[in-house]
Amino acid sequence: MKQKNNSNLKDKKDKLDWQNFNFLENLLVFCTVPGRSVPKESGVHFRITLDSENQAICILFEIDRRNDPLIRNQALKRPDYMSVYIDSNSCICTIIEMKGKNHNSLENGIEQILRLKEILQTEISNHLPSKLQIKYQGILLTPYNSQPPLKKIAEIASNGFIILPIQYNNKAELFPYVSRKNEITEISKKYNHQEITESTPLFIEEILTTRALPKRIQDEYYSKNFSKSQDREGIYINYLLPNDTDYITLFSNRQFIEINMQESEDKEKIKDELILLNLINRLAIKFSNRQILESNN
Repeated sequence: MKQKNNSNLKDKKDKLDWQNFNFLENLLVFCTVPGRSVPKESGVHFRITLDSENQAICILFEIDRRNDPLIRNQALKRPDYMSVYIDSNSCICTIIEMKGKNHNSLENGIEQILRLKEILQTEISNHLPSKLQIKYQGILLTPYNSQPPLKKIAEIASNGFIILPIQYNNKAELFPYVSRKNEITEISKKYNHQEITESTPLFIEEILTTRALPKRIQDEYYSKNFSKSQDREGIYINYLLPNDTDYITLFSNRQFIEINMQESEDKEKIKDELILLNLINRLAIKFSNRQILESNN
């Protein structure tokens, strides 16, 4: 679709918009971390370098945004970051909390990870297709000489949710720990640092992490599909394509995800990558170019 108003990425501010977007929309529009690298906090920091041998996407989200957190209720504990890794066989959500050496703080880190897991499960169940299968896990990243609450971690693991306590003083490389299902036997293992060659991100990762528009484009597709009710189901986001003129509409409900865009090389590229990642069926994705069809009638 062609851009029809003045909304563009230059207008985008690093500020969540609860008046117009729900939890998942705010997450997707404002919380992505391009480059997947974070600064030091509590003596630790990390990066996620997408392995050049993997045909996958990996998106990092910042959850605890200081004065503008994604989890607004101050009474609820909230973790620092979350990654979503998708390849042709898996969809893995890893919740990452960074802590220092304080024992009580480490205990709280476990609760912060569990809280976001609960929120995500509820939000995804309410707004995305039920076919979507996600594996949830956690990482508690701390410096050397800290004492992670291993007993509590083991207790939680016995119920099927794995939180790996990773100790490292320099910038940890977390790709090996977010790109696969972690096992209970790894809880007691030491962190193994790896140097990984960064791959060129897939086109859809670039779109999802850097091209989300802060305002919806109110075209004909919007008027026919977007609900303004307070309890509306699904997500509705526009993404600006790299030519800064054409845009995509990503629309979902609990039955399917629809990508509305005109026929183009970008559309074929997106289709090919979704097939590569085996997402067409897993996310019940369909394509449309309804606005163009309507305008031609």
